[in-house]
Amino acid sequence: MKKHCFFFLLLFSALSWCQNPKPDAVKDSLANEYIQLYEDDIKTRLGFSNSFNSFHIKDKNSNLDFTLSPNQRVRTTFTFMYKFIEFDLGYTPEFIRFNKDNESNGKTTFYNFSTRLYLGKWMQSIDYSKTKGFYVDKDDIGIDENLLFSDFQVRKFGGSTSYIFNPNFSFRAVFLQSEWQKKSAGSFVPGISYYFTRIKNNTPSEDNSIDIAAGPGYYYNWVINKKFLIAAGAYGGVGYNNTKTTYTDGTADEKVDGLSLQAQLSLNIGYNSERFYTGVTSRLNTFYYKTDPRIHIQDQQQFFEFYIGYRFKAPEKISNAVNNPQSIIKKK
Repeated sequence: MKKHCFFFLLLFSALSWCQNPKPDAVKDSLANEYIQLYEDDIKTRLGFSNSFNSFHIKDKNSNLDFTLSPNQRVRTTFTFMYKFIEFDLGYTPEFIRFNKDNESNGKTTFYNFSTRLYLGKWMQSIDYSKTKGFYVDKDDIGIDENLLFSDFQVRKFGGSTSYIFNPNFSFRAVFLQSEWQKKSAGSFVPGISYYFTRIKNNTPSEDNSIDIAAGPGYYYNWVINKKFLIAAGAYGGVGYNNTKTTYTDGTADEKVDGLSLQAQLSLNIGYNSERFYTGVTSRLNTFYYKTDPRIHIQDQQQFFEFYIGYRFKAPEKISNAVNNPQSIIKKK
């Protein structure tokens, strides 16, 4: 519990630091004919998303080629954003819980947290996810029923650090629409990513994997009739993977390391007006590596979301409290 408290305290401090007012030079470069700022607005957002981590495994030793997947389901999230403050509330009503196939695909529990921090041209992403309950489709391995792994658990923590070369290109317009791209623009965005993955099942073994990759990326925001946005991007990285398998039954630990390849693809379609905004977004993040010359593994993170949102001016009391908290203390 103490570790979790420390993590969120550290994260909140980073959020506060990264969301402080930008230097004038950076502000001037952003507040031009290319980008519309909404710094003084409160943003509310309702999203319907599907996010999951799957593993595609090809084993030449046994001629097996299958995908280990969680039982997917739609989730809803309500988000409140103002300055550096962001609250997320997740709840999925019964009438939109489309997956009624726990009996055939097993039950999956899923939790995730992600955020992006901006400091000038730098962008920092932080991701954490925990998934328990996977299955292999019967058609992949030629059996009569799906193969269930109810105790198979994956935890993934990491992120990426990227540099945005073009100040006229807005990443905020793509992910949360806290800004809007007024004119089409693109940018070269190189970056480095780093992830730690822990995999456990109801066996005496546990896998701990570290992936580090660096490479180039390019993203482009195409604006249509000032109100519509099509945003697409790709990133490719080359790096290092280290996987360590530990055992609790006395078996000697095993270590495997080697080349790691990473690919990220994203596609977003959005609509924006002064107050109302909506859109769909999809992302695919894949790590490819070999734990053995004859075993190929693809670790895939997939995300899809439809969202609707509304902006409105912050009440004066809230604005003063956030921009000048010392004034509240003085009044008291």
